[in-house]
Amino acid sequence: MTDEPNTYIGQRVRAIRARRGITQQVLADRAGLGRSVLAKYEAGLRPIDSRRTMLALAQALGVTLGDLTGHEQDKLDPSTAGFHSVVPELEAVLWSQGNVTDTRLPRSLEELATAAKEATLYRQNGDYAALGPLLVPMLTDSFRHVRDNGSPQAWDIHGAIVYGVASALRSRGYEALSWTAAQESERAARETGGTASLAAVSYLRSQILMSRPGALPAALEQSEQVADRLVPDVRTRGDIETVGMLHLQASLVSATMGKDPQPHLAEAAEQAGRLDDAPAGASQARNRTFGAANVTLWKMSAAMERREPGQVLDLEPTLSPADLPADARRAQFFVEVGRAHTMQRDHRSALNALLRAEHAAPQHARAMPIVRELVGHMMRTARRDLTTGDLGRLAQRVGVVPV
Repeated sequence: MTDEPNTYIGQRVRAIRARRGITQQVLADRAGLGRSVLAKYEAGLRPIDSRRTMLALAQALGVTLGDLTGHEQDKLDPSTAGFHSVVPELEAVLWSQGNVTDTRLPRSLEELATAAKEATLYRQNGDYAALGPLLVPMLTDSFRHVRDNGSPQAWDIHGAIVYGVASALRSRGYEALSWTAAQESERAARETGGTASLAAVSYLRSQILMSRPGALPAALEQSEQVADRLVPDVRTRGDIETVGMLHLQASLVSATMGKDPQPHLAEAAEQAGRLDDAPAGASQARNRTFGAANVTLWKMSAAMERREPGQVLDLEPTLSPADLPADARRAQFFVEVGRAHTMQRDHRSALNALLRAEHAAPQHARAMPIVRELVGHMMRTARRDLTTGDLGRLAQRVGVVPV
């Protein structure tokens, strides 16, 4: 995936700092770090394993998060080439609102709803190779229905499809185009007026903002205020799922900002407790990954952002990965466990967890910057019997060292 051997975030920090003519002390002061800690990051003696630190360094250097994580490497991964190849077409469809040179007869709304559910499963399972070819024709058909029909059902299905497109684009590093798709998703949400669709848009906006240095306050406001405003309107299962996810997002942003995530985690747990008794509802706006198991997973993520690995390992036996209803969520569970073990310098347990994450959702796990960072750190610091075996092969698959 890359010809640059053993790359890591601290190495990129050092290179950008040198180009800027900034001393370690100045950068450390700007990012709110100790100079000795920054020196360890740059030398590869300590992994940069939290969003908060990465965002602080990106802001202090005046670069994007992708500049530090090497996100462009994803586009060279042959397993997801099919997704990246359709992005220019997606851009054209979004900008033109479906007015493109496509002579196909659009599918019926019922067929389109079925296709949207199939695409959602691929996205939630991290199978971007299978997802990519579905997106352009599905989005084109969706735009045509709202332009030619404009019925509430057409707008509801359109909102679900464009939300899925935006979410997939964000996860693959196309944040600006994802924001464009999110704006279209909001237009659909305004047409339907549904609580679930409005919550889903805010969740997505908050996630995109969270990837931008300096935008954490806006990310928290987008998730926190909208969640609080929508809670009284929660009725259906879809409402509960999407508003619950919005609270989970607010908990993670809070933890990243050094605030207490517990109020939002408690609210999410309360919403999860209402799922069994809630009516299904007719809207396509859903997030079926939400539930009690997912709340526990986000507790683990929030604990890692607060550098509390002991809490993550205490939560690990309380959550069975099989209870998480999507492969990408199961991969996230093992990544959080791997992060916790790395922080406690248990490299063998960390490697085992990361291998299980890769097994759960290969494309998703291999593209995660935190996985690359942890694998690279272990390659530099673990015992040789680890680096020449499974760890060395994993390092090749995630692009830390050349194949």
